[in-house]
Amino acid sequence: MADILDMQGVEWKPRAYRRAAQAIETSSKDVETIYNQGGLKALQEIPGVGVAIAKKIEEFIKTGKVKEYNRMKKGIPPGVEKMMHIPGMGAKKALVLYKKLKIKSIKDLEKAAKAGKIRKLPRFGAKSEEDILRGIGIFKTGLKRMLLGKAWPIAQEVISNLKKVREIKKISLAGSARRRKETVGDLDILAVSSNPKKAMDFFTKMPAVANIIAKGPTKSSIRLNEGINCDFRVVEEKSFGSAMQYFTGSKDHNIRCRQIAIKKKLKLNEYGLFSVKTKKYICGKTETEVYKKLGMQYIPPELRENRGEIEAALKNKLPKLIGYKDIKGDLQMHTKYSDGVNTIEQMARKAMQMGYEYIAITDHSKSEKIAHGMTEKQLTKYLAEIDKINKKIKGIKILKGSEVDILPDGSLDYSDAYLKKLDVVIAAVHSRFKSSQAEMTKRILKALENRYVNILAHPTGRVINARRPYAINLDKVFDACKANNVWPEINAFPSRLDLNDANTKEAIERGVKLTINTDSHSTDHLRYMEFGIATARRGWARKRDIINSLPWKKFEKLL
Repeated sequence: MADILDMQGVEWKPRAYRRAAQAIETSSKDVETIYNQGGLKALQEIPGVGVAIAKKIEEFIKTGKVKEYNRMKKGIPPGVEKMMHIPGMGAKKALVLYKKLKIKSIKDLEKAAKAGKIRKLPRFGAKSEEDILRGIGIFKTGLKRMLLGKAWPIAQEVISNLKKVREIKKISLAGSARRRKETVGDLDILAVSSNPKKAMDFFTKMPAVANIIAKGPTKSSIRLNEGINCDFRVVEEKSFGSAMQYFTGSKDHNIRCRQIAIKKKLKLNEYGLFSVKTKKYICGKTETEVYKKLGMQYIPPELRENRGEIEAALKNKLPKLIGYKDIKGDLQMHTKYSDGVNTIEQMARKAMQMGYEYIAITDHSKSEKIAHGMTEKQLTKYLAEIDKINKKIKGIKILKGSEVDILPDGSLDYSDAYLKKLDVVIAAVHSRFKSSQAEMTKRILKALENRYVNILAHPTGRVINARRPYAINLDKVFDACKANNVWPEINAFPSRLDLNDANTKEAIERGVKLTINTDSHSTDHLRYMEFGIATARRGWARKRDIINSLPWKKFEKLL
């Protein structure tokens, strides 16, 4: 509805719809469950959902449709709505392409772009054509793979349901989701059960099942309502560890493990580790004993990608990775002062519940007009409120921060006179993503030289399945961060995870300290920290590599 309103030139309403949509999409609770428990009143407690939108949600839950949406859709040419899902396309561009070239589908769009027809249109050109083809590629990838942040809770829900089967003794997630890859193609779940048939019957009859792909005595596959496939296997207890090892590691990791087994005259498969000569079963009950018999340390799931972890494990030199409970504070979050949906106090109290010792409230600076960035006058009021809340709440330190735009020339959105009033300054690029590598690198390097900058936010600017990273020389950026005592961020928001795992590993190898932040826009988003930690672990990060793993007193001293 927001996209259609955009197309019609409506100004404020699309923003309200998108705000409500994001709150629902990123909520830890299913919207239907919220409605069933508390009706219209409960829906209005969702950030950004007022009476009118709540009634539309109620209508959809009850009837499966929204009359107003169907009415609005009639005013859109066929296919235009689909085109708007292409990253970087937008409603107005899609409408122009329909009117000028009669494009009615993504297939038509791709064909026209490849034929060079789009570049001939006013305000498009060859670059626009390239961007459209790139956007189609990203869109197609997004159809095949789901964000970890969306797939993970779905997997946990399935496992939670399966645990209701008393005969299931052990159960665990495997596959790329267990390795915490940023996107997941499908879900793999393994279990040990004294009654595999009962487990399979329960699995295929769960309410979340859209359709059954295959059903067998020990393995079944389903399509879930959320749009992802899930495989469920029941294995023998003596094979559970070897099956977990087999179904968790990447293809390359598993090939290397089997090669090591062969050198030791052993055979490794999903059923266990066996002697080649006698065919005798050696082990397989736990992953730890499988790796040990191969002469290796236990390798955490996040590292099983064949990126040096096997060589390190053979030498007993794997790093002790940062733990999921090691973070002491979250240093990027937004409130009602810019584009967040909760108050400073609400964010602080939720962070306290999570056991944090400190947080930084970091609302946007003035240039971020779409995110309601703060003018200097608003910033002054905001800083005074943080002081007030700090006096009111005991047990957590609330730091005064801001996510400050790096302007095209590399200067910052606030003058030094205002930056010095902040405890934490996060420098961020939010514009001109198509700049050349030289321009973008120069812009960021200049910002890093500002003495007040502490953190470089989402350093590559990517949005998974929506926007590619901008061109940037990260080696130069990491060196500048180290020289200027700036911490690049691992942004834990599921659609960002930026830095990614590979860039995290590179930063650590260059001796750069990092920070993991959620970029929360509501109290519900604070739970995303685990995805940032997972990315850090995939990048071989130890506790000492992550600045906000420090307890408050040490962090305060560092600041």
